[in-house]
Amino acid sequence: MAKERMIVKKFQLKPGINKCTNEEYHGDNSYFSSTSVKLLLEDPKKFYEQAIEGKREFKHIPAFDEGSYAHALILEPEVIDAEFAFYPGLRRAGNKFKEFEAANKGKIILSNGQKMRVESWVEAYKRLPAAKELVSGGLPEHTVVGSINNMPLKARADYLNIDRGYIADVKTTSYDTDVDSFRMTIGQFKYQLSAALYCAMFEQYYEKPFDFYFIVLGKRSLDCQVYKMSNKTMMDGKSKLYKAIKTYNKCKESGLWVKEGSSVEGLDSEISDYEILEV
Repeated sequence: MAKERMIVKKFQLKPGINKCTNEEYHGDNSYFSSTSVKLLLEDPKKFYEQAIEGKREFKHIPAFDEGSYAHALILEPEVIDAEFAFYPGLRRAGNKFKEFEAANKGKIILSNGQKMRVESWVEAYKRLPAAKELVSGGLPEHTVVGSINNMPLKARADYLNIDRGYIADVKTTSYDTDVDSFRMTIGQFKYQLSAALYCAMFEQYYEKPFDFYFIVLGKRSLDCQVYKMSNKTMMDGKSKLYKAIKTYNKCKESGLWVKEGSSVEGLDSEISDYEILEV
């Protein structure tokens, strides 16, 4: 697929809690997200070009649109009419599709086939009391902005329950959702770094500890699993996070954006009579 440059309106986030849309969150260039922090660990030069200079090319990936719809169904169903449009035709091409696209400018467009596919994933979530319990009594899409050791950072929690002290993150996966497979997925995509950043930012703001849960939707298996982040995996995430922050400060001070030197416990927890394993 050819690369497309996505123009995102610039939006200035402010320190503290921000009420903002996903577009505004991603449109802010003053603070770094977990995606940028992961890139910094892998390649400081690319981080500098993309996160600081803003030289970034985007590919339109249909799976991301489907993931956005899954998140909306679970976290913010009230925004669906305003943010999504569902094309009734068989092919997303031709004059009819172009007319539909023009009439729904600014919305995420899914075909009916995509719509039905995503809704089949979410049905598994609806059948799992533990998952539904996690998405209750709190705040969806909650953004906090600040800094850790002089690195400006931001975090947008899928779901935050301040009173009960936890963050829930909705993940869709093409891999199996069993605990061993998801542990490997965590390592592959550095989810532990994201979790560590989110917890650190919200703990800093609210001055209390937060646990971290994953709500995992299986695209292929059509099932849903809930996992709690173990202390061991969280410590691994914190190690990666602070290594990235150290790299950021060192590169910023030197002006050289180069790379330096160019398992899991299983305790049980219960929510709504469902056994949640730690990853």
